[in-house]
Amino acid sequence: MTQAGIRYRIGTAWRRLACAALLAVGLTGGLAAQNTPEERQAAIAEWLEGSELDGLRALAGLARAGDTDAQLFLGLVDKSTELQGPAVAALTRAERLELLRAPGGMSGRSWVDVAAAGGDPLAQAWRDLWSMQASLDTAETFARAQEPRALAEALLTLVKRQDTGFAPDVLARDWYPPALLMLSETRVLREHDAARLHPGDPQQRFGPNGAPQAQALQDWLAHSTPALPLRAVCAAQCAATQASCVMALYTALGDYEALVTLGSPVAALVPDAVFAESPRGQAALARRIMLMRSTRMREAERQKLTEVDACAADWLAVQYDAYTMRKLPAPE
Repeated sequence: MTQAGIRYRIGTAWRRLACAALLAVGLTGGLAAQNTPEERQAAIAEWLEGSELDGLRALAGLARAGDTDAQLFLGLVDKSTELQGPAVAALTRAERLELLRAPGGMSGRSWVDVAAAGGDPLAQAWRDLWSMQASLDTAETFARAQEPRALAEALLTLVKRQDTGFAPDVLARDWYPPALLMLSETRVLREHDAARLHPGDPQQRFGPNGAPQAQALQDWLAHSTPALPLRAVCAAQCAATQASCVMALYTALGDYEALVTLGSPVAALVPDAVFAESPRGQAALARRIMLMRSTRMREAERQKLTEVDACAADWLAVQYDAYTMRKLPAPE
């Protein structure tokens, strides 16, 4: 069988699995679960599998027809550059606005604003976060909806805006995530919080124990929820060197806050595990790393990453190359 045939069979099989997983979410707890249309799940599955323009165009049609879940999803893709692949990057500004935004004004309107105006609570929480109206209630909304990426973004944004961390009673709330215990009033990890965490948790460097040892960090990366996107890439791309691959990608990301804000645009529609294992989710990780570095820095860093894991370094290089002008796909 040709390589193209193999890729087709793998892609088709993955799409079937993704559709089944997404349909299960819609039937057992997704947003507007009782009315989740199969068209939306199929569109999202196409986007996840790598047919991003086909998937996004289908979502745009549903958004224009009034599907608030499609509006929210499309609006978050529009807002998050790392979620946009080479096909979107190759579009003209006018084409991108037509694809990702609602009609209105010179640059269109965010579909999140449209969904928020229609009463969608998650869209309203995102709108508040972006418009400086966020509060701890916004963070709690994301927490209760089981949206970990949004929750982390909300808490990190609040800390930056108020220039201080959270009081002990906030860190003790039942919805507050262990992944951000470092955001105390003094921005120091408290001793009893440090004791709750894995010895290799990167938050330890803010507490009495100091930065974790390499072996402890590697163990944390091998088992923790925040590191799931790294493990998914390495399992798929560098199976023979998974442990060192994960360490290399963590090194490339170079930022714990960036790690905890990786994930699905809307976990209620695409569970984080499904997103992490998808071609789109893995490409999003690479582009997040890419956007944090200049072209010159990327090349210099590649040499250092090769010493940690050559497979991970090569995979990142291929992902970066997909966004060079000579490799961007021709407009469809």
